[in-house]
Amino acid sequence: MPVNGSKMAQTRMLHDEHHLSTVNVTDDREAYPKHWVAALVQVHSEKSVSKKLQSLGIENWVPTQSEIHQWSDRKKKIERVVIPMVVFIRVENSAIKELTYHSFIHKLLTAPGQRTPAIIPDAQIENLRFMLGQAEAQVEIKDRIFRTGDHVCIVRGPLKGLEGELCKVESGKPMVAVQVDCLGYACISIDKADLVVKQ
Repeated sequence: MPVNGSKMAQTRMLHDEHHLSTVNVTDDREAYPKHWVAALVQVHSEKSVSKKLQSLGIENWVPTQSEIHQWSDRKKKIERVVIPMVVFIRVENSAIKELTYHSFIHKLLTAPGQRTPAIIPDAQIENLRFMLGQAEAQVEIKDRIFRTGDHVCIVRGPLKGLEGELCKVESGKPMVAVQVDCLGYACISIDKADLVVKQ
């Protein structure tokens, strides 16, 4: 039975509209990718901030680890916050700055020497999730590790751009040395947050 020409045209149009709709959705996802950033919040407010963000439809994550605490008369399972005062938030680039407008977010963490919020790769978040979900021992967050002999660069402050060698590593402030031929080394203590290791 022959198909009416107008019906064929209508069917083709509906198919084309559906195809265009599908393409637009895909393009929007690629055009507006989401990234993880780390927000600094008040002490002991990580879980309450997470709930507030959820109520606003904002994806977030507070890293916790299940632990059993033993008292003389009872045991209790708790969810320990692994990174105090930090909530990870996943938003589009255009929405990152708006996060600081919320009174319960103190600031967004930045990389050493940078002023813009640090973007945390998805893979690092997934690795941390996996570790916390599978580890039997307590997971702890350690600061960046510096070793004597590392070639470093100062990325912030009046000495920004200066490169040297770590001659001594103490708690909080490593000592950076700059060699002066025939005389030895000129040394200065620098905060770890102001240093990066040169590859």
